[in-house]
Amino acid sequence: MSKKEEYKEEATIKQSVPGIGKLTAIRLTLELGEMKRFETGKHFASYLGLTSSEFSTGDTIKRGRITGQGPSNVRTWFIETSWRAIHKDPALLEKFQNVWRNTGSKKKAIVAVARKLACRLWALETTGQTYLLGVIK
Repeated sequence: MSKKEEYKEEATIKQSVPGIGKLTAIRLTLELGEMKRFETGKHFASYLGLTSSEFSTGDTIKRGRITGQGPSNVRTWFIETSWRAIHKDPALLEKFQNVWRNTGSKKKAIVAVARKLACRLWALETTGQTYLLGVIK
């Protein structure tokens, strides 16, 4: 399916991301559809449920676990892809190490990397560019 004209470009862009192979690229393409429907990468990450929930009252802001909204299988694919991506991209590894150092939790750190990866994938899809390793922003 990744060789069909209607999916070829999107699958190729997704395969340029470290940790995403042919199977994951076509699965993401079929599951997510048109990525331009999301206004920003943050909206896309929120759709996937990779943003923290918030319990706020007045001046007090408390953040909780990830919301878990959206398709859980896609969220799982992003988490698994993130584990592979930190071994290939130094910028994502730096993000992982910073969050791990600050929170003491590898799980929180890999979710932060997955969120960053989702935002980057949205940017790649909307601009039509391929992934560049080591780019911080």
